[in-house]
Amino acid sequence: MLKDLKNTIKQSAFYGISRIAAKTISFVLIPLYTAKFSSEAVANINLLESVWQYLFIICMFSFETTIVFFCASEKNLTRRKSLLFNFFTLLVINSVMILLIGIFCAGSLSEFILQGSVYKNVIFYCFLISVFESLLIMPMTIARLNDRPSLYLIITVSNLVINLLLQIYFIVVLNYGFEFVFLSKFIAPLIMFFVFIPYVLKNVNFNIDTAEIKQILKFSFPFMIATLLSLLLNTVDRFILAEFVSKQDVAIYTVGYSIGSVTNAFILSPFTLALNVIFWKKINEDNFRRFMTKTSTYLFFTMISASLIVTFFISYAIKIFVRNEALWPAENIIPFILFSNCFVALFLFPSHDFYYTKKTNVILYIMAICLLFNFVMNLIFIQYFGIYASAVITIFSYLLMLMFGYLYTKDYSFTKFEYKKIALLSVLFVLFSAIVFTINIQNLYLDIIIKILLIFSFILILYILKFFEPVEIERIKGFFNKYFIKIIK
Repeated sequence: MLKDLKNTIKQSAFYGISRIAAKTISFVLIPLYTAKFSSEAVANINLLESVWQYLFIICMFSFETTIVFFCASEKNLTRRKSLLFNFFTLLVINSVMILLIGIFCAGSLSEFILQGSVYKNVIFYCFLISVFESLLIMPMTIARLNDRPSLYLIITVSNLVINLLLQIYFIVVLNYGFEFVFLSKFIAPLIMFFVFIPYVLKNVNFNIDTAEIKQILKFSFPFMIATLLSLLLNTVDRFILAEFVSKQDVAIYTVGYSIGSVTNAFILSPFTLALNVIFWKKINEDNFRRFMTKTSTYLFFTMISASLIVTFFISYAIKIFVRNEALWPAENIIPFILFSNCFVALFLFPSHDFYYTKKTNVILYIMAICLLFNFVMNLIFIQYFGIYASAVITIFSYLLMLMFGYLYTKDYSFTKFEYKKIALLSVLFVLFSAIVFTINIQNLYLDIIIKILLIFSFILILYILKFFEPVEIERIKGFFNKYFIKIIK
């Protein structure tokens, strides 16, 4: 039991590190982009990031999830290899189709998205990125199936490092334009795929099974649509903004959105990877429902607390990360994005209820409704309130998503949300964020001291209002005495 638990934690750590590494590099590149490129170019980079991610989801067809579902429990190694060959065949066919679409449609997409056929090449790079990032999923997923998280980490981190080095070479050394950001993003997975294709071929048996392929496609299609709708929910506002506001405002919003996703990268993503394993291991235990309830509360508490800290000190950090002074107003967008991601974190719990009951199609319906809400509200309000309308609508879209998740699962959910505590945390976040943006202290040291005091006040208010249960307070005291007091002594 202990050995299994240690192995689970170890694998979750490896997968978590790979996700964190990806986000870390994206944060590292923000100063580079904002220092070297104009606001319009930064806006174009962020718009095109969304484009290749759409294409990636379509090309990938949710096969990563489906491969694990079909193969993880398959004990017959020969059959597993045959299944993997069918997946690989489908992935290659999808890749060829995406490339053909790119060849014929890159010019028209360039006109539609960036209002200029001059960007035809960079649009085609987006197609190439989606293809080779999809193909690279095969060796990564096979590494997961073979319980080789270190290999998974090597593949992902190597891909990221090559990408980063190429971007630095093209942008800093050669002083090329933003198009070479996407050339680098294409070359890196291309190299890694050809390095690891022998590993893929070693783990497949050449055997096409049409009946199996039909089952794979039937399972994958709803997941792919739901994932695509989820990404659209995250990104559709920036395309609407491009029609109503300046490219500089789009750049401000997208930079704010990127920085505001820091809690997703460093808290929610690793937690999700861990919960995906723990959920199925603990599901038959007597205290499972309480475990899920308390976990949801403390995940929300962690997200809110981290969001407050980022909100308090982002005015200093943004001057380091964002080298273009014209984009510094992004700090006003960041608290909205941070707050919205707290509700995304809570939706993780009804999502697992849907997985358990095999009602994953409901997730698709919820995403479709929230996407429609987001699209309509943005069309109505962006023209009057600009990027701030999009920021507020993002919060309400994710809150609506959570409400629908609760309504659909309330009769059988494993998680009974502690709504009073969630409401308390939400109110305190809004209140403390408003205080920080209202006060204007010129003295740096005094400003930092006041913000630190506000953080302690936040915890003190939670303590006074009995957010923490007595047993939790005792455990916190025990942890503090065991580690911190010992260090001081």
